[in-house]
Amino acid sequence: IFFRRVCFIGKHATQQMVLKIMRLLKTSARGHSRRKSASDEPPEGAEPFCVARVQGAPHARICQIQVDSFMDGEALLGSLDGVFATQVGSTIGVPHTVRVIYDSKKTNPTDLSVQSGFKVVDVDGTRPFRLGPPDQQKYYLQQTPLVKWVTELPKGGKVGDSALFATRLNAYCNGYGSEGDIQRDCVYLSEEYCTFLLDVWKEKHREQ
Repeated sequence: IFFRRVCFIGKHATQQMVLKIMRLLKTSARGHSRRKSASDEPPEGAEPFCVARVQGAPHARICQIQVDSFMDGEALLGSLDGVFATQVGSTIGVPHTVRVIYDSKKTNPTDLSVQSGFKVVDVDGTRPFRLGPPDQQKYYLQQTPLVKWVTELPKGGKVGDSALFATRLNAYCNGYGSEGDIQRDCVYLSEEYCTFLLDVWKEKHREQ
């Protein structure tokens, strides 16, 4: 009798398990067949930030950092050692974001956060990212005569086909960096523009 009861219980449990699995499979199938909502799709501009474009940068990595202001946040982050390039935009739940491509041999998301005072919201650049409009990219650089050299603003901006140079010039135009940094980069500028850049930097630097 005991054996029969065990067999009955075992058979009943097996049937219940099969029915449960079948219900789960049906539910899963309905979930996969449903039409995707707008929230399922990555936002515009969420394509990967191509680190291969940074020549001679095999250790390039990406992170996303929440800032208080697009303009000042991008300029400050662009002045930090080890930063190759910046883009302003937004990510999920964070409307003011700067996407940073950096040299992992020189810095990391934690150091960037400590030095800037901003919060890292994505340590490896995998979260969807929506690029901001062109007039928000390299904002301070765009307010100077140097803007005539800026290209590819919809993608973050370049000067002389260099995102790094555009990033550094933008930082200088808001008073970040040092006079020594500017003198080093002035080898790529005419004497006239170098003098202009130094004057802009000194004025902005005093205001900080």
